[in-house]
Amino acid sequence: MWKQRFIGIYWTRPVPWAGFTEISPDVDVAITQSRTIHYQCDVIRRYVKEVGGELESEVSLLELAPDRATPESALSLRKVVTTASPEALFLSVEFSATRGWRPHPFIRDGLPSHRTLGLPPDPILMDGKLFDPADHFAKWRATEKGHVDSKSAHRDTVLDALRPQSSRSYQQLATDLNAKNLKTHGGKDWTADNLRKFLGANWRGTS
Repeated sequence: MWKQRFIGIYWTRPVPWAGFTEISPDVDVAITQSRTIHYQCDVIRRYVKEVGGELESEVSLLELAPDRATPESALSLRKVVTTASPEALFLSVEFSATRGWRPHPFIRDGLPSHRTLGLPPDPILMDGKLFDPADHFAKWRATEKGHVDSKSAHRDTVLDALRPQSSRSYQQLATDLNAKNLKTHGGKDWTADNLRKFLGANWRGTS
């Protein structure tokens, strides 16, 4: 019996300051790393089951932003398209279908339009709890705003940690900050170069 074949395309973006900078190419692992990936995967797997189709393959992508793809993601998407069976349809969750969210041009332009189907981002039960992507993204926006607003406090914490040892080299200071898990406000490790720039902009002396 013939079954329509589908390919699931899932994406999210990194949050470096929270330590989320990579995602597993294994979708079953990726859904444990990202609630957004988990949601998209559940929506698409349920749809394929409901229509009696067959899920040929799945891919999880980590983007720089809703309108920019990493080179790795672009390569992964091209590979999926070139290796897909001719009759397979590409499935993704169309987050722009509600609330005026922007479409994802990278995914839209990277897939053959006549073989692409976008599913609505409806709330679903996930792990026994209602998951509404609109609420999820709203909470993340609030969390990110809180992070942005914490920049001054973070600066003071770093300066306080540096003040007793200000005579040491930039590299020594950077190494010490990293050892204390005091990252940059963006979540990156300190280097001699970015610490020098940080101190040039923020150093207030030892008083």
